[in-house]
Amino acid sequence: MHRPIKKNDILRYIRPIRTLCILLLSLLITSGGWLFTRQLLKYKQTQLLAKSGQLHVADSGYSLLREDSSASDSLDVSDISDTSDQPDLFVGEDITEDLTAQILACWESGSSLLSHEPKKGQMNMEQAISAGNSWIMKMAQTSLLPSDLSKKNLRDVSAVLYTQDEKPDFPDYLLSRWIISYTIKDIDISLTIHAAGGQIWQARVTAPTSCLPAPLYSNDEKLLKAALPFVTYSDIMAAEYNQPGTHKTIFFSKNKKLCASVQWRMYTAEGQAEYATVTLRLERV
Repeated sequence: MHRPIKKNDILRYIRPIRTLCILLLSLLITSGGWLFTRQLLKYKQTQLLAKSGQLHVADSGYSLLREDSSASDSLDVSDISDTSDQPDLFVGEDITEDLTAQILACWESGSSLLSHEPKKGQMNMEQAISAGNSWIMKMAQTSLLPSDLSKKNLRDVSAVLYTQDEKPDFPDYLLSRWIISYTIKDIDISLTIHAAGGQIWQARVTAPTSCLPAPLYSNDEKLLKAALPFVTYSDIMAAEYNQPGTHKTIFFSKNKKLCASVQWRMYTAEGQAEYATVTLRLERV
């Protein structure tokens, strides 16, 4: 004779099943929420990097902006990506020396930097990085950087668009600058690009002296004309300074409202490796 099934017996069998179902449901909700959040963050990140911000380029796919026919003719064609991958060509605004001096005065004022998205008339991030790549390749041809440098080396890149916390006497979109930073093995490069003009106004390269032209600062005039080709240079050298571990040369622009300078600073790092930092700058007089 079978014992009648009591309510407690039923509950004893149901409880483990119910507990298992709750665990599985919790796991499903957690996994689904994690996947949804991951996809949402990825979408937001893609949107942000399409406008401005910072990124790590795993394999630089940015094309070179060709500044002139002679520079582009000497580039290795294998280093230039297909035209389908090229960013829209940026046509920079023509900025007078007077206005350039006003912009530089604001940059030197010490007011706070504010990152922002590109405005109308400014380079986007892809165009700014392409301009930086082009400058690096061109300087490799002048021996400031290793001659075997190729676009494939330009992997670790950060790019940020800044304006300043002040109201200038000119349209505020002219105040912005892209700061592009590269790390290439033992070489660090920082470029400051005027966002509306599309030109490199400042550059700093730190590298072992064995990677730099020898002797150092042997032809600063040629170096400056290659680095800042848009300046109309005077025939007069403004000044040359020599201090222990430092050498600086300054050249006037033709209208004497701007000057371009190149400064070398030598030092010994840990392990007795000799390094040099060369800074090229557009400055107001």
